[in-house]
Amino acid sequence: MAKEYFFVFYSILAVILLIGVKPANRGKWREESLSLHSSKGLLGFCAVGIMLHHMSQTIYFANEDPGILLFMVDIGVCFVGMFFFFSGYGLYSSLRDKPDYLKGFLRGRLPAVLVPFYMCNFVFILGSYFFGYQFKKGELVPYLTGAILMNSQMWYIVEIFILYLLFYIVFRLVRNRNAACALYTLLTVALIGFSLWLGHDKTTPTQGLWLHGEWWYNTTLLLPAGILFAKWEKPILSFVRKFYAIVLIVAALLTAFLYKETLFMLRTKGYWVEWDGYAGYKEKLQTLAVQTPFVLLAVFTVIVILQKIEFGNKILDFLGSIALELYLVHNLFLLYMPASNRVWYILGCYGASIALATVLHVADHKLIGLIRQIGRKAKH
Repeated sequence: MAKEYFFVFYSILAVILLIGVKPANRGKWREESLSLHSSKGLLGFCAVGIMLHHMSQTIYFANEDPGILLFMVDIGVCFVGMFFFFSGYGLYSSLRDKPDYLKGFLRGRLPAVLVPFYMCNFVFILGSYFFGYQFKKGELVPYLTGAILMNSQMWYIVEIFILYLLFYIVFRLVRNRNAACALYTLLTVALIGFSLWLGHDKTTPTQGLWLHGEWWYNTTLLLPAGILFAKWEKPILSFVRKFYAIVLIVAALLTAFLYKETLFMLRTKGYWVEWDGYAGYKEKLQTLAVQTPFVLLAVFTVIVILQKIEFGNKILDFLGSIALELYLVHNLFLLYMPASNRVWYILGCYGASIALATVLHVADHKLIGLIRQIGRKAKH
């Protein structure tokens, strides 16, 4: 049976991650452990991890046996958490290190997320039509504008867009960095609460309404966590390095414990508990109260490991360069790739997604550069 060969995908991911791995010399630390180059490669790995997570869910929710891929069904939040954490870390470290960073913030940051969003969104809509999707009256315009997501996996860009704007507004208006960090965290928590209150989208066929569903809020806190980490990076890393073995063991054990508890909560409480007359807020809060600390500890454990080990190779560099497009476009193939044999289904999704993401990245890069150039000329 196909599931007997699912171990191959873990092996491939392990090889991609471990090629060229470099442990630091005894008594030494990786001073550039969270650099842009290092994080981009790691996020490239997270993107292919998210893909395997979604494909495992596809198999599981089709009532097929995912075999050893069952582990991937509920672990995707950790990969997404890495994206949010490094987004927050990058925001504050740039604010900290670059003079007048906020002056060019909108021109620099927003095209980098909006261009891939609309390019991938258009390709997804066009591809869906090509594969036989019949648009109902009134659907096409909200899908094209992104007011309703035809590809619900694009929620990440919508939320990042919201959080970027929130960052810009808060840190422009509040000069005291401590107060700004506190306010930004509180506003993010409020956004999480609002999204939880909205519940799931039961009105659109794609579950495409903004902020509806637990995927909109169960990893969001990692972005302000990245900001706070960047703010107190030196004392945090000083403590980690001073008690490295203890911190690593405790963080890993707590992550494993919270992973087990998260699975228990997802199976016994969960987020899909609402019905007519009952919103299920209690169960959702209980699940979130375990799952979010799990993701926080999982990401922190990775950060601790990175102090001693460098992951980097040409494959990770390449995947890192197309990570956003890969994240946004792979759902097209998850939905329409022939699935009679799940091994070939997974391989086909990977191959087609990487090929399309590569083409889209080239186009996005050129368009982003053009928009920024026009913005600079308009400024002067």
